Amino acid sequence: MLKKSLSQHLIKDKNFLKKMVKLSEISKDDTILEIGAGQGDLTRYLCDKAGNVFAVEIDRAFQKNLDSIKEEFKNFNFIICDFLEFDIMRFCKGISYKKIKVFGNIPYKITGPILFKLINHRALMDCAFLTVQKEIGERITAKPSNRTYGALSVICQLISDVKILLNLKPHIFIPPPKVDSVFLSMIFKHDCDNITEEQISFIRMCFENKRKFMKNTLIKYFGIERVSELYKKINLPLNIRAEQLNPQIFLDIYRILHEKC
Repeated sequence: MLKKSLSQHLIKDKNFLKKMVKLSEISKDDTILEIGAGQGDLTRYLCDKAGNVFAVEIDRAFQKNLDSIKEEFKNFNFIICDFLEFDIMRFCKGISYKKIKVFGNIPYKITGPILFKLINHRALMDCAFLTVQKEIGERITAKPSNRTYGALSVICQLISDVKILLNLKPHIFIPPPKVDSVFLSMIFKHDCDNITEEQISFIRMCFENKRKFMKNTLIKYFGIERVSELYKKINLPLNIRAEQLNPQIFLDIYRILHEKC
């Protein structure tokens, strides 16, 4: 029995599962880390195409399903564990730090923590293919001046090329969720690790009051004199809001504000 407390919604439509694997273009050279294998419906298709597949599943009720897949596919292994507690660094060390590809039908209740865990370990990954709530997918891929554009949009687009690959209606899941979903890709940029944790924190700070003028938030942390110099230096209108700026501008603002620190 599926557990509502774990936000379990399994994709059972074989056509969509096959299409998702095909769109990912995985090969026998790839090592896949799957988040939440469930009964293993997607897992089987991944094992058929990838070199190695390792799944992290929180629900021990699925252990027999995954044991069966392990017997069928010699390139598959798994652990019963909360992905948020899973040691990605140790896992990658075990495969000689080869960059991995991540697959996951993400539980909607913990989408944010999982996304930021992937972001924090992006240097170990080539890419991630994720099924998420449509609202989250639209937020990640949103462009400036869009109502859904925010810190998550900026951070994800600075470190990766993001794209919605498929729209998924509730009826392809068991049980059907109350909202639409999307299958998206995050192809991490070769220099993605150059974005520091301090810069990520700064971007999140800029969106503290996204509907208000950004200068007010910056003044609170950096003082009116430095912020005034910043606006003159890069010719920013005083009434600009964070939601109107493209991702790269935030790195320029961060650099200038920290030049004299």
